[in-house]
Amino acid sequence: TPMSAPLVQLRPAQRAVFRSPLGILFFIWRRQCGKSYGLAHIGLDWMLETAGATVVFMSAALRLGQENIRKEAEIWREVTNLMRRDMDAQGQYKISTNADDDNGELLDVDAIADVMEHQKLEVKLWHDNVTYSRSLVIAPNPDTAVGFTGFLILDEVGRMPNFREVWEAAQPFVESNPNFKIRGATTPPPNDDHFSFELLADKGQEFTPNPNGTFYRSLSGLPVHRFDAFDAHLAGIPLYDLETRQP
Repeated sequence: TPMSAPLVQLRPAQRAVFRSPLGILFFIWRRQCGKSYGLAHIGLDWMLETAGATVVFMSAALRLGQENIRKEAEIWREVTNLMRRDMDAQGQYKISTNADDDNGELLDVDAIADVMEHQKLEVKLWHDNVTYSRSLVIAPNPDTAVGFTGFLILDEVGRMPNFREVWEAAQPFVESNPNFKIRGATTPPPNDDHFSFELLADKGQEFTPNPNGTFYRSLSGLPVHRFDAFDAHLAGIPLYDLETRQP
């Protein structure tokens, strides 16, 4: 039987990192290229793939104000709705979340954003009547991070003011199971003093523009995927001049 179209249409850079088998991978991407959307899709894919899995999301959006939280909520709503539609058609899985209303319908974006802001968002994906995978959104601070086990997704790490402490607390998430993975994403941090710069900086090499982005190993030894404005231009994702509004 021919395969149906992909549930979610990914951009080239998102496709490049989506199926990476690496246990850990960070993305340094230009703004407005779909980092958060790609991470949400990866997290839900892990939930589908591993029955009983826990996927923990930590995002600087919880510290950046309502608009960024709303963006995260829009991603959750879109991706979970797509997953539900496909699963209902196949009769395979069931998604539930504490952002549902009493009839099992996903709440509107503002309501989901409120749930996320108060750090109460949990999504469950039931594999059968007794087994489910879940994802949690938690605050990006060391005290909150302690005590979780499972897959780990970090968003906008370059905007986390205490990322060094968060990183030290969060790494043990994956130590108990070789199948657990870490994914992290950010735009370049506002200043070079931020720990993410120390952790993810390249070795000063030249990068040839590539619509798929480029993988490299950072000075600290971590695998990183780089997707800058020149890469995005080749991928058909232009920037627009503020005055003329031309690409």
